[in-house]
Amino acid sequence: MGFKRALQSIGGAALAGALVLGVSPVAQANDGARAAEWPLKAYGAENNLVWNHSTGKGVVVAVVDSGVRATHVDLTGQVLPGTDVAFGGNGWTDHSPQGHGTGIASLIAGHGHGPNGEDGIMGLAPGAKILPVGVGAGDDTHGNGDLASNVAEGIRYAVDHGAQVINLSLGAYDRDPGEEQAVAYAEQHNVVVVGAAGNENTSNPSYPGSFPGVIKVSAVDQNDNFWPKSDTSGITVAAAGVGIVLDGNGSDTQMVQGDGTSYATAYVSAIAALFRAAYPNLTAGQIVNRIIKTAILPAGRTAPDLDYGYGVASPDFTTNVPAGPAAGPLPQASGAPSDSSSSSSAAPVTTGTNASSGSSGSGMAIGLGAVGGVVLLVVIGVIVARTRRRGGNGGGGGEPAYPTAPHYPNAPQQPYQPPTGQYGGQSQQQPYQQMPNNLYQQQGQQPPRQQ
Repeated sequence: MGFKRALQSIGGAALAGALVLGVSPVAQANDGARAAEWPLKAYGAENNLVWNHSTGKGVVVAVVDSGVRATHVDLTGQVLPGTDVAFGGNGWTDHSPQGHGTGIASLIAGHGHGPNGEDGIMGLAPGAKILPVGVGAGDDTHGNGDLASNVAEGIRYAVDHGAQVINLSLGAYDRDPGEEQAVAYAEQHNVVVVGAAGNENTSNPSYPGSFPGVIKVSAVDQNDNFWPKSDTSGITVAAAGVGIVLDGNGSDTQMVQGDGTSYATAYVSAIAALFRAAYPNLTAGQIVNRIIKTAILPAGRTAPDLDYGYGVASPDFTTNVPAGPAAGPLPQASGAPSDSSSSSSAAPVTTGTNASSGSSGSGMAIGLGAVGGVVLLVVIGVIVARTRRRGGNGGGGGEPAYPTAPHYPNAPQQPYQPPTGQYGGQSQQQPYQQMPNNLYQQQGQQPPRQQ
């Protein structure tokens, strides 16, 4: 999971050519949450390797989810008026008990809070804006219509209201024609669509992530390890998704921790926003091309890899990547832009230097550290609903550093244990509450198979 060339390897390889960031470096947060955001360190944000190039400013990312708690202190001013096709309103209410949509939004565009924004959750693209699109509460309550139709309507709304990136941290194993048509509509209108792989450890295709043109994201931990509960069908790239601290819905200051492809998807959406801001003349397909060509595979893997796809997505602004065809390297939905609309010569879906030879570094030796002084409400409820599910999950064993989300459909709740190593060992108890899951999946129900 390394960032080679100009970016620090997530696997711990040395960094070359650090640049001076126009934004002040992120200091360790007074409440300790920033120190626990290991993906910011892994992606080089805290070493001034990302935000001097782009913060995502001017880019709108639609979070098609449970709504977003717009009053959360880490998100004030970041959430545009949107919609809730399930319950009505402008999307500023998160209808899931634990705040799934709020958490996703915070990982993308949170700005933190407190003095100099040093407390709370900082997203990877803090200059971006969030367009909230509520499609259901996830607890078998879909409001108006069924969830699939809500998602399809939500995608179209996002496209029609200026979204340049659409985050879909949800999915199912049944292929819905309305969703597929909505995804095609997004691609036809130059929108990057990012979808979660799912957390069932199955090779069954899941949707909307498996629709043509969608970046489908699996999860990895901070030691370069593929998260074993990720689904493995048609993975495009992987991203950070284990031991993730994010905002919750219990109060305007709540933070929780969870594992899963939902959170990995949010980070890839943030990278897409960073690239869209930095390269405004690239089409959505060409942004996808850059994400693929700058992804890094661990040593010994060959792309496309079952677990990692083309590698771990990297906010790499220094690698020279030809724009490629307008449609990008992925299969396209019907009506998506053709290669003839591009001024660039066609390029195959190759992994490039980055993806073809990953770093053999020591892994991300970034511990969660001790986080104290944050008083949080108990997160209650498990989000369930028929065959639909969002992509967050639970972690490994040991005493909880942060309480984590249980696996779905019905795995036991097992809190995440930080790795041993330079910063590792058993960390102190952390006051983050548990992130329930089984999102859009009934407990005990086997995932439906593609017919």
